[in-house]
Amino acid sequence: MHLYLKEIKWIPFCMCAVLLIRACVSLYLFPATQMLSYAVLGLSILSFVFLGVLYLTEKKITVFGALTILYFAVLFISTLFNGMNILTVIYMTIEVLLPLCLFAFYKDHISVIIKSCGFVFSFIIYANLAVMVLFPGWMFEAVRVGDAFLLGGNYNQMGARMMCAIVASVACVRYSKWWVFNTVLLVIVSVFTLLIVGSMTSIANILVYSLFCLIPSLKLRKMAIVGLFSVFLFFQVFIVFYGEGIHHNEFAVYIIEDVLGKDITFTGRTYLWDRSVTLIGESPIIGYGCVDKEWFTTYLHAKAIGPHDFILGQLLEGGILLLGVYLAICVVAIKRLLNHFDSYASYILMGITTLMFIMVMEFYHVFFIMFLLSLAYYYKEIVNEKSKGDPVLLKTDDNSHNP
Repeated sequence: MHLYLKEIKWIPFCMCAVLLIRACVSLYLFPATQMLSYAVLGLSILSFVFLGVLYLTEKKITVFGALTILYFAVLFISTLFNGMNILTVIYMTIEVLLPLCLFAFYKDHISVIIKSCGFVFSFIIYANLAVMVLFPGWMFEAVRVGDAFLLGGNYNQMGARMMCAIVASVACVRYSKWWVFNTVLLVIVSVFTLLIVGSMTSIANILVYSLFCLIPSLKLRKMAIVGLFSVFLFFQVFIVFYGEGIHHNEFAVYIIEDVLGKDITFTGRTYLWDRSVTLIGESPIIGYGCVDKEWFTTYLHAKAIGPHDFILGQLLEGGILLLGVYLAICVVAIKRLLNHFDSYASYILMGITTLMFIMVMEFYHVFFIMFLLSLAYYYKEIVNEKSKGDPVLLKTDDNSHNP
């Protein structure tokens, strides 16, 4: 029965479509699409239950899967302890565990999942721009002021969705060179869309990733990944955690204002970071649970929804415990990717690094980084499946270690 299901390609495609529409498109923000939002949610739950039961009957669970379950267990306990909305955690759990079940259950036919995600992600990005250009009045029908876009609601949320779409398309290039054209088109559409809404941080990072993909040498790509990750760590530790204290550092002020030409407050973010660090200090172990918009406006800032930094968001929601599990997930996924590191793996790792850097400035749903980490963890299966049918590609990938 399981073997037969794994041969049917339209089932995982439909599940991927439902999952990505649920995670990427903010249907609930518009009155005309709220019923569709409920339908997508219902189909997501059914898909998760159906696939979850099948996967559990195989009695195989990976370290990556166990850590992800532990992550949401910690978040669930923290949310319950602090009296926050448990339903939100349940929905988040389904959104993250469903793609994990898809990767695990179809690991022997993983190309179906990769190509389905690449197609649906791309369609969503293209459709979003089409709606913005052809039906601009649609944006004014949003239930909440400031949430005017189908792609994530707020314009700052678009970057993560576009980054995942581009990386998914790059991952599909190993199956067909036609995906190269799709990747280039995705980059152009993403940059054009972000120019319209004015999200310069996302534009800069997408361009950095695009330039990275043009580097011919794997050795140089490794250096680029290490360089960007080092900048990410420096920024996270010495700027974000510093909060408003950065204002009193003359060297930092010189670098940020005179060299980079940026506002020293990063458009008011330093206050949010500073306030978040204070709140974290009051509940450092388990945080405050999966908090809502009202909590943020009450305790953080009247107009801010989130700390505008992913790591601070993890600490606010689940404290040191949640952050520790998240870091363990990252280590396990990236370590497994590095064990099979080749040219294509470098694109996935750079995608993870770039998204992490974007998340220094924004607070995104954990789904997006978990999606890329899942690609990293199951990269071995991607290589093995393709190499069985294409020994030439396997030889090429082996030689890519010595460009």
